[in-house]
Amino acid sequence: MELKQGALGNGEGFTLIEVLIAMLVMSVGLLTLGGMQVVAIKSNSNASNITTATALIEEKLDVYKSMDYTAIVNENGSQNNFDWNTSVAANTPANGLKTITVNVSWTGGNKTHSLAFGTIVAQ
Repeated sequence: MELKQGALGNGEGFTLIEVLIAMLVMSVGLLTLGGMQVVAIKSNSNASNITTATALIEEKLDVYKSMDYTAIVNENGSQNNFDWNTSVAANTPANGLKTITVNVSWTGGNKTHSLAFGTIVAQ
Protein backbone atom coordinates (compact mmCIF):
# COMPACT_ATOMS: atom_id res chain seq x y z
CA MET A 1 0.00 0.00 0.00
CA GLU A 2 1.36 3.35 -0.96
CA LEU A 3 0.94 6.51 1.17
CA LYS A 4 -0.33 9.59 -0.60
CA GLN A 5 1.59 12.78 -0.18
CA GLY A 6 -0.41 15.28 1.81
CA ALA A 7 0.18 18.41 3.82
CA LEU A 8 3.06 16.77 5.65
CA GLY A 9 5.14 16.53 2.56
CA ASN A 10 6.66 13.06 2.50
CA GLY A 11 3.71 11.15 3.98
CA GLU A 12 5.68 9.65 6.87
CA GLY A 13 3.72 11.27 9.75
CA PHE A 14 4.14 14.13 12.18
CA THR A 15 7.50 15.45 13.26
CA LEU A 16 8.43 15.67 16.91
CA ILE A 17 8.19 19.48 16.90
CA GLU A 18 4.65 19.34 15.49
CA VAL A 19 3.58 16.95 18.25
CA LEU A 20 5.18 19.12 20.93
CA ILE A 21 3.44 22.25 19.63
CA ALA A 22 0.10 20.44 19.55
CA MET A 23 0.62 19.26 23.13
CA LEU A 24 1.53 22.80 24.21
CA VAL A 25 -1.63 24.24 22.66
CA MET A 26 -3.77 21.50 24.23
CA SER A 27 -2.19 21.91 27.69
CA VAL A 28 -2.75 25.69 27.65
CA GLY A 29 -6.40 25.06 26.80
CA LEU A 30 -6.81 22.46 29.55
CA LEU A 31 -5.15 24.70 32.15
CA THR A 32 -7.51 27.52 31.17
CA LEU A 33 -10.49 25.20 31.61
CA GLY A 34 -9.19 24.15 35.03
CA GLY A 35 -8.90 27.78 36.12
CA MET A 36 -12.41 28.50 34.92
CA GLN A 37 -13.68 25.53 36.92
CA VAL A 38 -12.20 26.94 40.14
CA VAL A 39 -13.86 30.31 39.50
CA ALA A 40 -17.19 28.60 38.80
CA ILE A 41 -17.03 26.60 42.06
CA LYS A 42 -16.28 29.75 44.10
CA SER A 43 -19.10 31.65 42.38
CA ASN A 44 -21.57 28.84 43.08
CA SER A 45 -20.58 28.82 46.74
CA ASN A 46 -21.03 32.60 46.98
CA ALA A 47 -24.41 32.40 45.25
CA SER A 48 -25.50 29.68 47.68
CA ASN A 49 -24.54 31.86 50.66
CA ILE A 50 -26.44 34.84 49.25
CA THR A 51 -29.51 32.67 48.72
CA THR A 52 -29.31 31.34 52.30
CA ALA A 53 -28.88 34.86 53.70
CA THR A 54 -31.85 36.12 51.66
CA ALA A 55 -34.04 33.28 52.91
CA LEU A 56 -33.02 34.02 56.52
CA ILE A 57 -33.84 37.72 56.12
CA GLU A 58 -37.21 36.98 54.54
CA GLU A 59 -38.02 34.53 57.35
CA LYS A 60 -37.18 37.14 60.01
CA LEU A 61 -39.18 39.87 58.25
CA ASP A 62 -42.22 37.58 57.94
CA VAL A 63 -42.06 36.85 61.67
CA TYR A 64 -41.89 40.56 62.49
CA LYS A 65 -44.80 41.35 60.18
CA SER A 66 -46.97 38.81 62.01
CA MET A 67 -45.97 40.04 65.51
CA ASP A 68 -47.79 42.56 67.65
CA TYR A 69 -46.53 46.09 66.92
CA THR A 70 -45.26 46.67 70.47
CA ALA A 71 -43.35 43.36 70.54
CA ILE A 72 -41.10 44.28 67.61
CA VAL A 73 -37.71 45.18 69.11
CA ASN A 74 -33.99 45.01 68.24
CA GLU A 75 -32.58 41.46 68.18
CA ASN A 76 -29.35 39.62 67.42
CA GLY A 77 -28.79 35.99 66.66
CA SER A 78 -26.87 33.33 64.81
CA GLN A 79 -27.99 30.50 62.59
CA ASN A 80 -25.45 28.09 61.11
CA ASN A 81 -22.60 30.28 59.79
CA PHE A 82 -24.80 33.37 59.49
CA ASP A 83 -25.08 36.14 62.09
CA TRP A 84 -28.15 38.36 61.95
CA ASN A 85 -28.98 41.68 63.52
CA THR A 86 -32.37 43.38 63.53
CA SER A 87 -32.65 47.11 64.09
CA VAL A 88 -36.04 48.70 64.71
CA ALA A 89 -36.62 52.43 64.39
CA ALA A 90 -39.93 53.59 65.94
CA ASN A 91 -41.97 56.41 64.40
CA THR A 92 -39.91 56.26 61.25
CA PRO A 93 -40.69 57.46 58.58
CA ALA A 94 -43.84 58.76 60.33
CA ASN A 95 -45.70 58.40 63.63
CA GLY A 96 -47.24 54.97 64.14
CA LEU A 97 -44.74 53.25 61.83
CA LYS A 98 -41.63 51.17 62.53
CA THR A 99 -38.79 50.63 60.11
CA ILE A 100 -37.32 47.15 60.52
CA THR A 101 -33.93 46.35 58.99
CA VAL A 102 -32.48 42.84 59.10
CA ASN A 103 -28.76 42.55 58.37
CA VAL A 104 -27.17 39.13 57.84
CA SER A 105 -23.41 38.65 57.68
CA TRP A 106 -21.20 35.64 57.00
CA THR A 107 -17.56 34.88 56.29
CA GLY A 108 -16.66 33.41 52.93
CA GLY A 109 -13.01 32.86 52.13
CA ASN A 110 -11.07 35.73 53.66
CA LYS A 111 -13.92 38.24 53.41
CA THR A 112 -16.94 39.10 55.50
CA HIS A 113 -20.08 39.55 53.42
CA SER A 114 -23.36 41.10 54.47
CA LEU A 115 -26.83 41.55 53.09
CA ALA A 116 -29.60 43.76 54.48
CA PHE A 117 -33.32 44.11 53.73
CA GLY A 118 -35.89 46.29 55.40
CA THR A 119 -39.61 46.85 55.69
CA ILE A 120 -42.05 49.21 57.36
CA VAL A 121 -44.89 48.03 59.60
CA ALA A 122 -47.85 50.03 60.85
CA GLN A 123 -49.35 50.12 64.31
